[in-house]
Amino acid sequence: MAGKRPNILFVLTDQQRADTIGAGGNPYIHTPVMDRLCTEGVNFTRVYTPSPVCVSARAAIISGQYPHRNGCFDNGFPMAEDRPSMMDLLSASGYQTMGVGKMHFLPDSKSLRGFERRLTQEELRRRVADDDYLQFVHQEGFEHVHDVMGARGEMYYIPQVSQLPERLHATNWVAEQSLASLKGRDRSRPFFLWSSFIHPHPPFSPPTPWNKLYRGPLMPLPKRPDDMEDLWTYHNRHQNRYKYRDAGLDDNLLRVMRAYYWACVSYIDYNVG
Repeated sequence: MAGKRPNILFVLTDQQRADTIGAGGNPYIHTPVMDRLCTEGVNFTRVYTPSPVCVSARAAIISGQYPHRNGCFDNGFPMAEDRPSMMDLLSASGYQTMGVGKMHFLPDSKSLRGFERRLTQEELRRRVADDDYLQFVHQEGFEHVHDVMGARGEMYYIPQVSQLPERLHATNWVAEQSLASLKGRDRSRPFFLWSSFIHPHPPFSPPTPWNKLYRGPLMPLPKRPDDMEDLWTYHNRHQNRYKYRDAGLDDNLLRVMRAYYWACVSYIDYNVG
């Protein structure tokens, strides 16, 4: 129908590298759904985030402004309240706006920011009453699991298997709740659904059996810059924050880290499909 407004499904992953999609030139990773999106849609190869950190990047997305315009430069900065978000504009134009998953809105992590309906699943552990995903995990009898997204602290970058079964994993929850949102939507209006997956952001914690999808010893090592020796001061300072400082960051650990990181990407791909 001429003039009919399209439905919008906005799928967002967190800290996914551009080279972790098969259709983007990676011959090793398994991402059939993302490959199809790339080959049947438009694949941008020269697009760069306006900010390398979560809150600031998301503030840019919802405001349509660079950090120097919206005032949100880092994770500790609150998002501006004096300008409309893209969800505000879509809601005002008649869209049913729904959000599922990590949004990382500050200063109020429960804020709707223009959404009509939002199901929360934030990165850092909060009160169970403030997080829809935590409520779900507790209702399923796994309230004893403290780090539902994976162990943090010194273990933050250590590859680890999720403490939850696949059906309760954060990635699966976002997919299931997104489907439920679409099934229960108001069909008299176009929809905007933002499905926001927290992975492959660390901790790298795919569920069983996805942790076995890639074999660590067979993983390619990351490229090292020619001036790597000049970067050791920074590298050692950063490494000392995490558990692998005890044994150093060796090639075997790098391979397993990449295997689990890719497993998180492939698991998202499976759920998007």
